[in-house]
Amino acid sequence: MTDDQVHGKQQGAFYNKYYQGVCYAPLYIFCGNHLLVAKLRSSNVDPAAGGLEELQRVIGIIRKKWKSTHILVRADSAYAREEIMKFCEEQADVDYVVAMATNCQLKLRASDIIEKAKADYEQRLAPVSKSMSTLFSQGEDLEEVRKLVPNSTWFCSLCYQTEKSWSRQRRVVTKVSYGSEGLKIRHVVTSLPASKFPPSKLYMDKYCPRGEMENRIKEQQLDLFALPNFNTNI
Repeated sequence: MTDDQVHGKQQGAFYNKYYQGVCYAPLYIFCGNHLLVAKLRSSNVDPAAGGLEELQRVIGIIRKKWKSTHILVRADSAYAREEIMKFCEEQADVDYVVAMATNCQLKLRASDIIEKAKADYEQRLAPVSKSMSTLFSQGEDLEEVRKLVPNSTWFCSLCYQTEKSWSRQRRVVTKVSYGSEGLKIRHVVTSLPASKFPPSKLYMDKYCPRGEMENRIKEQQLDLFALPNFNTNI
């Protein structure tokens, strides 16, 4: 999901608080460098609107030609929905790794690695701060020194189930990063087993490649001049 800014009173365009502008919210599905779906949507719909239906359609087409190919579905947190995950779980050779928003329970259960990441960073920072302090005037802000020390990053894996929206327990992998900008915490929910994909490998090798699709979106909207044309499906 991304935004497609408009100017004027185009049909179906609405102000979207997240994107801070009047826009459409097109739905894209890519397979590597190949565009499979480009569906223009109003920006006032649910962020996951149409995602399940398009996923079902695309996987159905793939299965007609490649019956046993393994399919991995990657998506951002807007698509961490019960119906999408359940659909993937019911298909043969279909797995998913989807980002999900943090919450107090997930953060609480990651408290151990949060403390380890913080302690590791501060331990590596201490000798650098001490050696660099002679270059600064007394009382001068040493914040720039903190940026010289790489972030401390830790991963963990746990079984988790929401109180109402999920029908079953699922595997959640948490990435904790602590550094000069403080704590950053990310989660992904996945059907891939811990026995084959430990937390760091799962996050880095299976989820992070999703970032490459941002380049495909830029190619669609900038290089190919994919301008809004409401009610158009490609």
